[in-house]
Amino acid sequence: CEFGVARAGGGYATVVIKKPDGRTRAIFFSMGKPIGADNSEADGYPEFGATKENDLHLIRLGNERYEIPDAVVLGG
Repeated sequence: CEFGVARAGGGYATVVIKKPDGRTRAIFFSMGKPIGADNSEADGYPEFGATKENDLHLIRLGNERYEIPDAVVLGG
């Protein structure tokens, strides 16, 4: 998927992913850890969950799944 990232230093970042339907999803990171996403009432407020395997963040938001490497969040 296409994506963009805005970093604020210290592990603060927003990763914006372009979904196949053309909409976007933002995943928010604080201190290098995923803390939430831009879900809404239209999405049904899906449950957010995240785990980490080595340098890969595995993000779950309802039926959506994302894999985001540390290098995207922290730069490198």
